[in-house]
Amino acid sequence: MRSESVMNPTTSGPDRTFSYRARSTDGEVVTGSMPGTTPAEIAAMLRADGLVPTAIRSAGAALPDFDAEEVRRGEAIRRIRRDDVAGFCQQLGVMLETGVPLPEALEACKSQSKRKEFSHLLTEVLNDVCGGTPLSRSMARFPRVFPAIVVSLVRASEASGTMALMLGRVGDYLLKEERTRRQVRGAATYPAFMLGSAVLITAFMLVVILPKFAAIYERKGSELPGATKVMMGIGDALRHGWPIWLPIAAAMVVGLMLWRRTAAGRRLIDWCKLSLPVIGPLTVTLYLSRAGRTMGTLLAGGVGLIDVIRICRGVTNNLVFDRMWQDMEDRVREGRELTGAVTDCRWIPAGFASMMASGERSGRLPEVMERISARCDEELETGIKKATSMIEPMLIIFMGVLVGAVAMALLLPIFKMSSVVAG
Repeated sequence: MRSESVMNPTTSGPDRTFSYRARSTDGEVVTGSMPGTTPAEIAAMLRADGLVPTAIRSAGAALPDFDAEEVRRGEAIRRIRRDDVAGFCQQLGVMLETGVPLPEALEACKSQSKRKEFSHLLTEVLNDVCGGTPLSRSMARFPRVFPAIVVSLVRASEASGTMALMLGRVGDYLLKEERTRRQVRGAATYPAFMLGSAVLITAFMLVVILPKFAAIYERKGSELPGATKVMMGIGDALRHGWPIWLPIAAAMVVGLMLWRRTAAGRRLIDWCKLSLPVIGPLTVTLYLSRAGRTMGTLLAGGVGLIDVIRICRGVTNNLVFDRMWQDMEDRVREGRELTGAVTDCRWIPAGFASMMASGERSGRLPEVMERISARCDEELETGIKKATSMIEPMLIIFMGVLVGAVAMALLLPIFKMSSVVAG
């Protein structure tokens, strides 16, 4: 949203006028003009008004079409890790618990931050807080750094006066989420590395090694086996046909990415995530772990149930699960039991649905969701180990067959020539 804010110079002011673009504490873009002597003075006046200047030009000079400061800030924010945010929340919570005022605690966290990008971001948060902006509102300006669950918990703690306790919970939550994410990433890295290595080795043998052997075979004038001819044909296609197959492959990749963004494409991919063997059960367990941890933390922090459901929908990020969250939200609005939607979802194990139902009836749903999350974490760790132990021999067999086929194509003509010479 863009709003116009123009300040006219007074008769006693300086004779220079500057155009500016700035952002308010709500993240709203504000443009206008202001009298002053230098751009630095204009920037200071804007900051005094609670605005963050992003572009200043002399009157008459066009402001840039893009916000260079915003671009640099966006690039810097991408380099901030979730571990930095978790450590910041825990450190800030400890300092507030010992009675340190919030501005002082933010200043200490900023000065002790080892990552320059995060230190700059905390400077903006500190300026907002010193200007009277609530901490949760300032955090909401940086959704890539502070997830919705962090903002919601801090907002709830501001109303209840339990910010120190809540920040500790937020830190623990982020660390557990990061540990789960690393488990999943680590499980996917090994198969991807093995497959990539097999493809690269095979391509190298077809493109580089096989042509050298082909020249030797041609000089001998012997008839090549069928397998060798097939491999040589594939190698020739890779070496000489790349102007054809490379654009086709690129077009297929782009088309697949565009199709993936459509509703039908995303629905099919999300369904496959839950239905494929080995991957499906792990994905369901991962979603239950994240949703249980998020829901338990938010409910224990006093966040409203509707907000909890909406945040959990973003945590699972799956269209199939979205239907369950929507049904759950409708039931809450109608005053019905929350867990009825979970019972009706065929992807949720019956045992977990029963645990949620008992927790809702007893008024201990936050504790039950935390236990569900802990149990899912254990199952996820065990499932990843089992899946890895199953995939390893399959990958070894695949690599052996792939590389072995190329090796046999290279060696068969040698065996044939040897038998002719011996005969």
